[in-house]
Amino acid sequence: MRLFAEFGERLYNTAFLMCRNASDAEDLVMRTLERAVSRFGQYDDTRALFPWLCGILTNFYRMNLRGKGRNALDFMPDLPEPADCRPDPAEVLAREADARAVHGAVANLPERYRTLVVLRYFDDMTVPQIATALVLPEGTVKRLLHEARARIRRELTEKGAVEANG
Repeated sequence: MRLFAEFGERLYNTAFLMCRNASDAEDLVMRTLERAVSRFGQYDDTRALFPWLCGILTNFYRMNLRGKGRNALDFMPDLPEPADCRPDPAEVLAREADARAVHGAVANLPERYRTLVVLRYFDDMTVPQIATALVLPEGTVKRLLHEARARIRRELTEKGAVEANG
């Protein structure tokens, strides 16, 4: 299937970042691709395909949260980091601690903010693509991302992970 070959891994990564559960991520991807195939006639081919697929995936993710309860899909703060080639172990440890702090702050966000942050910063989607995928005005996406960044910054500052002016 061409959709899976082209977008499967990227959709899986997005799903895994949202729910941090391999089984649920695989289920979300399969359900997303099934829905995309069954509703491909509704796809507007003047727009990018990946944001449309992300919109479907996000809707299934939200339905899962409603159906199973808020903690059914658990976004865990300890996302794996790529190996660091630098020889200074202290610098590596400091970077890993910073990354854990940021991932922890993202994990503590309410679902509406977390979804936007994952799509924007972990999946590199643009604000217009996110707006299209989530059927939100671009201004709303920008405002919510701004609020999410402020919440992350506030939590990191309170925990001493960043300076107050950073």
